[in-house]
Amino acid sequence: MISSSSPSRTDPVPDTRKAFRTGLVLGGGGLVALVLLVVAISRTDSGAAALTDLLERARPLPLLLSIAIMSVAVVFLALRWRVLVPGDTELPLPGMTGLICAGMLMNVALPGPVGELGAAMLLKRRYGVPTTTGLAAAIHARFLGLATAGGLALLVWSLADLPVPDAAEDLVGAVIVLVAVLALLLGVLSAWPRLLARVSQQTAGRLGALPGLPGRMARQLDVAVTRIAESLGQVGRQPLRVWAQALGWSLASHLSVSTGIWVATVGLGMTAHPGGILMTYCAATAGIVALYALPGVMAGWDALFCAFFAVTTGVGLTDALAITALVRGQQLLLLLLGAGSLAWATRQRRSTG
Repeated sequence: MISSSSPSRTDPVPDTRKAFRTGLVLGGGGLVALVLLVVAISRTDSGAAALTDLLERARPLPLLLSIAIMSVAVVFLALRWRVLVPGDTELPLPGMTGLICAGMLMNVALPGPVGELGAAMLLKRRYGVPTTTGLAAAIHARFLGLATAGGLALLVWSLADLPVPDAAEDLVGAVIVLVAVLALLLGVLSAWPRLLARVSQQTAGRLGALPGLPGRMARQLDVAVTRIAESLGQVGRQPLRVWAQALGWSLASHLSVSTGIWVATVGLGMTAHPGGILMTYCAATAGIVALYALPGVMAGWDALFCAFFAVTTGVGLTDALAITALVRGQQLLLLLLGAGSLAWATRQRRSTG
């Protein structure tokens, strides 16, 4: 049962001002960098011709529609998180969606899974859900989403006849298998969190025997991971229908973004392989696992997405950059929504502090 008591005033939210500034700078900077790259390519003879052709093919209405379709995905993410939060009270979807966007902003600005922690703290502040419960549900949702993306990428790569050049086929296949295995491994840890606790005990737990600061830090890490694993286990003890719903919302999110990207290619007059679009988005989403510990993961995501899009859909580099810039612009809109949610939370904290 979700607590109806007032959230604790001593339960701090991560540095929202830093997240606000850094997230928007990195998000906007990534979009500017992509635009400047397109401009640089347009200075060459072949690039200028490709850019002119792209602008002539562009149709504003499908492009606006594509942004709307991609943006619906964040609602599916909120639904996935909400269904995994145990309790009898149904949390409001608009508020959950705002918290998802705020978490996205913090994940862009700060290293590690700060977004999930910050969103869980905001969830407690607004709706009284214990932070450990909200965090465990958010981690389950994140791991499930990554596992779904990795599985979809591997499935498309195995079944679809993509226009991948022979010279790049082995490299693309190796990357797909790697990111799929990493993402599916996180799905296994989500399903069996005791494995996470055992890994922590055999690594950080053993390092805790070291003297001084290294040993103390290792012990603290082991305790934190063990507590998270316990929370994952408690939240994870839910009926199969709950997990089926969460899986369905994950699939809906990935398909929503992929469909929006396909509509964008239509709006730009491209002939892009639909399987390549789905695989590119899912592979880039699952591949973020390797960049998760670093702040500003957008640059790595953009590079992976653009390279895969050009190779697996059969479009040129200028077209791939244009789609990447459009996707980045749509995600920047979500970061702006997240900034508004964080600003609102900051005002609430000041008014109750």
